[in-house]
Amino acid sequence: MIPYFNKQYPNVRVNYIPKGYNDEYQIFVLAMRNKSSDYDVAYIDEPWTTLALIRGWAEPLGDVDLSGVPDLVANLGKYNGQIYAVPITGNFNFMFYNSKILEEIGENPPRSWDDVLRIAQEVTEKLAPNVYGWSGNYPSVVDDVYLTVLLSLGGHVFDPKDRVTPVFYSQEAIDALNIVKELARWAHPKTLSWTSLTEYSDAILQGEIAMGQVWNGWVARVDDPSVSKVVGQIEIMPDPGKYQVSQTGIWYYIVPVYSLKKDLGKLYVEVATSYGAQKYASINAGLPPTRITVYQDPDVQQQNRLASSYVKIAQAAQPARTSPIWMDAYDYLNRQMLNAILGKISVEEAIKNCQNELVQLSKQAGLI
Repeated sequence: MIPYFNKQYPNVRVNYIPKGYNDEYQIFVLAMRNKSSDYDVAYIDEPWTTLALIRGWAEPLGDVDLSGVPDLVANLGKYNGQIYAVPITGNFNFMFYNSKILEEIGENPPRSWDDVLRIAQEVTEKLAPNVYGWSGNYPSVVDDVYLTVLLSLGGHVFDPKDRVTPVFYSQEAIDALNIVKELARWAHPKTLSWTSLTEYSDAILQGEIAMGQVWNGWVARVDDPSVSKVVGQIEIMPDPGKYQVSQTGIWYYIVPVYSLKKDLGKLYVEVATSYGAQKYASINAGLPPTRITVYQDPDVQQQNRLASSYVKIAQAAQPARTSPIWMDAYDYLNRQMLNAILGKISVEEAIKNCQNELVQLSKQAGLI
């Protein structure tokens, strides 16, 4: 994005400060609490965005072009009727399946969670240890597997109306965790212990997994013959269920309210999130766009076999991690769900514990 911006504004110097995920979160929060003017644009994850808006850390951006951005994605950057954050990276959580493996056992693409469970069992019983029916990044099961299943059943973690009131304890939440737990029975043996996302992605590229839950980047190279044995075989789809759903994991740009160069920051956000910039980044760097229209561009479709499928995934996208407390709640929720999957506690107990934790943290933060 910086070279694209500098082609239009060569006299503006942009200093990029890369950080790892957890480091960036801590640095961002500390800088905002200290009213630091060090940063003129911040690139922040979805739950951090809500935190920035509620705490007053983001500058209003005025009339921003959001054409082609799904409404739910665009609306998460709005607060009290104004735009404060603009989506840049179209990151989604969804299902993939290997069409060749499904054809081998005489199955069609799944249309329900019952289909997914049946196919996963059938693949593992017939093709293991070479191929397994299911996988996902279960070490981070709450973010990377569970939430999208929950949304597909009509459940939510936080009330969509206000984004912060915990509404987690529900039959949908219990059913979703039961599905995730049952799928683990027919999963790749490393599903509960992937040492890295690369290890999981490599297993997909080697054709060891028939179906699974992924984010965009984990299947970005499925058609690259230099690393993939499944070229042309992987298909992607929203999660099946009562609703066809993908989960948003969008990254946003904001201009911190404490910046001393707000006008330049706004200019950078405008240019870097434009249609032209998103197309440029998609083609040259594989950055997934947030404007659906970019996926519909003939040049992008020629380069990316799955572009049309990504349109459907983006259109079905819903946010789940909308409260500022998400980062504080994550570790506890993940442990509860893993304990339920491992049979250490019941599924219903795990969901109740999670709801109690969410309520307690929300009250401590003054959100409810």
